[in-house]
Amino acid sequence: MEQTTLLSGGRINSNYALSLKVEPFNAVLRLHARGQSTCRMERDILRNLEGQIPVAKVLHDGSDTTHPFLVLSWINGETLDHTLDQQCRNPAKLGSQVGEVLANIHQIEFPETGFFGHDLKVEKPFPSGKESFLSFVGPALEARAGKRLGPDRTEHLQEFSQWAAPLLDQLPKRACLVHSDFNPPNMMIHHGELAAVLDWEFAHAGTPLTDIANMLRPRAYQPTGFDDAFIAAYETAAGPLPPHWQSLSRILDLMAQIEMLDAPEERPSIFKWAIERVDDTIRFVESSFT
Repeated sequence: MEQTTLLSGGRINSNYALSLKVEPFNAVLRLHARGQSTCRMERDILRNLEGQIPVAKVLHDGSDTTHPFLVLSWINGETLDHTLDQQCRNPAKLGSQVGEVLANIHQIEFPETGFFGHDLKVEKPFPSGKESFLSFVGPALEARAGKRLGPDRTEHLQEFSQWAAPLLDQLPKRACLVHSDFNPPNMMIHHGELAAVLDWEFAHAGTPLTDIANMLRPRAYQPTGFDDAFIAAYETAAGPLPPHWQSLSRILDLMAQIEMLDAPEERPSIFKWAIERVDDTIRFVESSFT
C-alpha cells in the first residue's frame, strides 16, 4: 500500500481512499464505528446485491476483527448531491435511474419488519404502523427531543402523533429491504449514470416509504424535475404508491427528525432544520386530511 487519504462525508464510519501497488490499485477502507454486527450486516447486503444493484464490491472482510472494517472496490465519480448542485443538464434522467434502482431494492422482501442479524435474517423484529411510530416518538419527546422542541411544540406534536399514527395502519403489510439513508450524498454518479448506492449501515426490513421520504426531503440543490422523475420511475417499476403516500411518508419521516433532536451531542444547525421540518410536516399532513 502506498497511500491512504481520509474521505469526506462519513457521519459515523470513517472511509479512507487506498492507493495500492497491485490491482485493483484503488480501493476504499471502511472502518465501522458501530461494531462487528453492523459491519457483517453491510458485508452481507453488498454481497447479496452484487450483480442486482449498483454497489461496491467487498474485496476484503475484516468484520470479525477488534476494529471491524471492510475493503471495498473504488467507485469512480461524484456523489449525486454534487452533481445536482452543479445544475446538471438532465436531472430527470438521474431521478429516473434512482427511482428504478430503489424499486429494485424494494423487491427484496422479508417475512417481518425488523433489524438484521446473521445472514440477513430478521433477528430483532419491531412493530409496524401506529404501534411502531408511537413507541418511538413517545419516549423521545419525554427526553432530549422534547426539551429541544420546547413545551408548546412538544405538546402539539404529541397531539398530532396520536391523531396521525393510526393513518400508518393504512400502509400495505409488507417488509422489504430498506436502505434507511437513501439520499443524494449516498449515490455515486459517473458520466451521468448511477454507479453505486453507498453506506448501508442503517439498512433493515421495513416499509418502502421510509426511503422515499428520505429522498424527497427538501434540498436547495434538488429540483422538482428530479423528484417527479424519481417517483414516476419508481411507480413504473414497483406499481402505484398507496393513497396519501406523500402524507404517510412524511409522518414516517418524523421519526428521523425526532431521532436527530434526541442526539446526545449538540448540533444547533441540524436541530434548527429538524424543527422546521417537524413544523412543515404537521402543516402539510393536517392540510391534506382536512
